[in-house]
Amino acid sequence: MSTEPGSRRRGVAETSAAIERAAIDLVDEHGYDQVTVDMICHAAGISQRTFFNHFKTKDAALLGTDEPVIDQQAAREFIVSDGPLLAEAAGLVRIEPGSLPADPTLLVRRITAVSQNPALLARQMERLAAIEAELRQILELRLRQDALRDGADEAELADLPEQAEIITHLLAGLMRYVGLSWARRAADDPAGPIDADRLGERLERVIGKLG
Repeated sequence: MSTEPGSRRRGVAETSAAIERAAIDLVDEHGYDQVTVDMICHAAGISQRTFFNHFKTKDAALLGTDEPVIDQQAAREFIVSDGPLLAEAAGLVRIEPGSLPADPTLLVRRITAVSQNPALLARQMERLAAIEAELRQILELRLRQDALRDGADEAELADLPEQAEIITHLLAGLMRYVGLSWARRAADDPAGPIDADRLGERLERVIGKLG
């Protein structure tokens, strides 16, 4: 058996995907509340130890590993930029390509499971809360930079946290749109790749109309 790092990474990814697929299959069949870690392990053909090496909870297996993250290099450039704020802010959030399911239909089924189960939706919102807090901090730094450049007074500076929060909510809506767009694309053509560039171009056109 190969012990090369690449082979080990593929093995980990394949096991994670098998666990996620088994979890979603079981939720589809039995409903969220009835599914246990034992059931997932049995369906995936793994031990509980293997399960917990990959996921901490049942919810984590259902939500998967494709969490959005802040592009730190883009964030540093964004803070000092004088370009269009909203369009540039939309480029701060990314999902690592390697964390997306190899089977695009898995993404569709995951989004469906989340939307139909309040407890799972609450967990997903908790995962997004951390990135939204980071986004809000980055946006406030950018707004402050712009305001100081324009000679803002103390009253204007005091309003920046609220402005940053409003923009953060707009971006959260964009993230939800991206997820739903990926799901619809996969549902229409499960074998076809997600065209991230085309989606990005569409977002830029819409954001450009907002000013």
